[in-house]
Amino acid sequence: MKWLLFILFQTAMLSALYAQEDRIDTFIMQQMKQQGIPGLSIGIVKNGKVIKAKGYGLANLELNVPVSERSIYKIGSLSKQFIAAAIMKLQEDRLLTLSDPVSKFIKEAPVSWKNITIRHLLNHSSGLMADPPGFDGMKEIPDSVYIKVSFKDSLLFPTGSKYEYSNFGYFILADIIRITSHLPFPEYMKQYIFVPSGMIHTRTTSAEAIVADRVNGYLKSKTDSIQNAPAWTALRPSGAFLSNIDDLLKWELTMQDQKILTRNSWNRMWTDTIKTPMTMDGQTICYGYGWMANKVDGKSFVHHGGSLPGFKSVYFRYPQDGTAVIVLTNFDNTDAYGIAFGVADILKGQAEQH
Repeated sequence: MKWLLFILFQTAMLSALYAQEDRIDTFIMQQMKQQGIPGLSIGIVKNGKVIKAKGYGLANLELNVPVSERSIYKIGSLSKQFIAAAIMKLQEDRLLTLSDPVSKFIKEAPVSWKNITIRHLLNHSSGLMADPPGFDGMKEIPDSVYIKVSFKDSLLFPTGSKYEYSNFGYFILADIIRITSHLPFPEYMKQYIFVPSGMIHTRTTSAEAIVADRVNGYLKSKTDSIQNAPAWTALRPSGAFLSNIDDLLKWELTMQDQKILTRNSWNRMWTDTIKTPMTMDGQTICYGYGWMANKVDGKSFVHHGGSLPGFKSVYFRYPQDGTAVIVLTNFDNTDAYGIAFGVADILKGQAEQH
């Protein structure tokens, strides 16, 4: 009798899980049809365990290549969290501190930069412009060149006085990683962040390298037809990396298990924050180190979006529940946040039923 009850219980649990997955699959396919998204990959961690890693649609419309959890996307500003983690690693290794002035590493920095610290770069309160002067996504130009070109430009506001999103700040952080580690920025990221996390497919953007399972990016034309997006080839630290769902799920478990960094360093990335002008459900959104943070239903909600021509992505984390939703798409016009919130609502509904 006990075995029968056990089997019935297991059957009920599996049925609930499959029903949940079916609802997620149905929702995603509806959204893809509604929004005209060619391809999408999703990864879900619930209560510290991976429950879904799946692809939908096409990675390449011309070649009819299907998407999978292994498909490689440009992840845009999801890249910022990895740069922030590298900075925290360098701090733990006592090669820098977050309070260090930028001028300690960028020796020719202008006087107007004297109050900018590494922390200001991480949380977008430096006063620097959004992008470096003359940035060209089609040209591979060293970060140090962009940094020097910007010396003549004034700060947009006094350092530390407010939040204003600056991709350029992460160009400088990438160069600080190079300077302090004595390694090329891509090599440091590979050796100290990606490989230790098991992320063997994550790498910096390259036009020349052969990248297996690379996804093509698309956008909507003025006539509402889908066309190929401009293929930005430059290594852009603020949106530097290529990755896939398999690797990002490994990254989520790395954070949950407090690997690579100490618990304090991880937590600081989304708790040491500055207020932004943005709100969500009437609550102020704050910015930490490569992560936005606020509360949803009274619980901590950590998140970030990513965008490059032809690609939209989003990463949701609910640290108190050990839950995460990661969405990667190859369509410039995707409402990625809307899709992730829809999936999160399905997960919440399933949890409330139990």
